Order: sequence, then C-alpha cells, then structure tokens
Amino acid sequence: MATTSTKKRQETGARLRAERVRLGYQPRQIAQLLGVPLEAYERFESGDADPGIWRMPRLAACGFDVLYILTAERHLVIAEENELLSRFRELSQRGRASIFTTLDALERLAPNIRKQFDRLR
Repeated sequence: MATTSTKKRQETGARLRAERVRLGYQPRQIAQLLGVPLEAYERFESGDADPGIWRMPRLAACGFDVLYILTAERHLVIAEENELLSRFRELSQRGRASIFTTLDALERLAPNIRKQFDRLR
C-alpha cells in the first residue's frame, strides 16, 4: 500500500496530466517549459517525483488550473462568472446590498441550494 505522500503525489500527477491533456500540450512541451528533461516531467505525472510549487507559475501562465492540480478544486473562471463579476462591480452600494440580501434569502429558503450548486460545478 502506498504511503499518504506517495498517494498524494500520484493524485497530483494525475491532475497535472489531465490539465496537460485538456490544454492539448505534449509532455515534451511542458518539460521544456519547466526546464526539465522529459523523463523528469514524466516522473511528475506518474507521481514518482514532486514538481514543486515554484514551477506552478509557469504552468499557470500556460493556462493550467494550478489550484486544481494542487487541491482537486477547479479555479478557472468561466465566461458567465466574468459577466456576473463585471455587472456586480458596476452596481451602486445599494444594488450590491440588494444582491446580498437576495442571496441570504435564497439560502434561508432553500438550505440545500448551495449543495445543489456545488454539484453542478
């Protein structure tokens, strides 16, 4: 049985690979980006080695969802979220307060609404 750190490295490596595939990169391209030999990068994806957090900014610059790689939680903002944030920022203080009041009311009326939204993500 794998130790916790080995298991975590393997899970992280699998998410790293999933992000690379999602973005359409080849392993050699990411190895070059990170400045490591291909064999070293392949060890990151297999979980045999830890890529280290200092390499994450380079991955993020290429579109990798670094939060997902590290925690398994998605962080990439989708277009609808950008639209909501943009419109929210344009509201007056009163308009923002109204939004928060509405959200609070929705949470009180439907206690499990947050769980439903989390499942949709």
